[in-house]
Amino acid sequence: MNFFPPPPTVEAEVYVRVPDEVRCTGKQSEWGDELAGFKGIFLEGPVVDKAGNLYCVDIPYGRILRVTPDKNVTVVAEYDGEPNGLAVTPEGDIVIADYKQGILLLDPSTGKTQSKITRRHLERFKGPNDLIVDSKGDIYFTDQGQTGMTDPTGKVYRLSTSGKLDCLIENGPSPNGLVLSKDEKFLYVAMTRACQVWRCPLYADGTTTKVCCFFQSFGNVGPDGLALDEEGSLLICQPSLGCIFVVDSKGIPKTRIVSGSKGINLTDCCFGGPEGKTLYITDSVEGNIQKLEWHCRGATPLPFIKGAS
Repeated sequence: MNFFPPPPTVEAEVYVRVPDEVRCTGKQSEWGDELAGFKGIFLEGPVVDKAGNLYCVDIPYGRILRVTPDKNVTVVAEYDGEPNGLAVTPEGDIVIADYKQGILLLDPSTGKTQSKITRRHLERFKGPNDLIVDSKGDIYFTDQGQTGMTDPTGKVYRLSTSGKLDCLIENGPSPNGLVLSKDEKFLYVAMTRACQVWRCPLYADGTTTKVCCFFQSFGNVGPDGLALDEEGSLLICQPSLGCIFVVDSKGIPKTRIVSGSKGINLTDCCFGGPEGKTLYITDSVEGNIQKLEWHCRGATPLPFIKGAS
């Protein structure tokens, strides 16, 4: 139940459409029988590098795309996988959460990928979905697979720089996007098939207790990608509703960002742009990147922005 008034609505705009020559129109994919309607591409996992390039994945066709600041779209890597989430390391490498192959590293200068971790206790992951890198270089990632309300066994892991793998959550109903609070004391995780976002206190020993439901939504598909701004507000992508809900650190509604095109599958978002205030949004089925100029920066400092720390 929500006793707060409806928040103001703002509309995004189409930033760039992936051109036809970059799409895989007519090419077969295992996703073909599972997800009808996508047009030779399905975008997810946006992230911005030190040079201001925007990277995103094309899940069904195993590709990583790069969009330069002048809107040139190219394929950086293509391999036998299903990349979903991306994150940039302090060294400039790109970490990939791949549904088929686990956690990979990509060298964007060569397009070469290598395995980071594929198993836990010799058992393959269910199907990694999204990931983030904290200030120490530790990697948090969700292992979603086909979990949901009838099979709440999705996992959330933390892979430390020492190689230690902690399982923070073992009962997730489809864990998806995730983001850390500014002080890195809390982890927010989208539980897509429960239409919730969980708030997880983090402890140095690799555990979490007293996890709560921070946000409750509705729809055919629940929350997907997450982002955080420097004021501590959480941006929650809601693909089936064609919008992004923005709530403050207490969960109070602040803004609703709606699609700037007929595409409603707003699956993920990230901050970038010259001042770190541009919100880039993947419009997955249409194969567009939308954008919105936000009033403040994203929470994660971007090293290419003057004055960022």
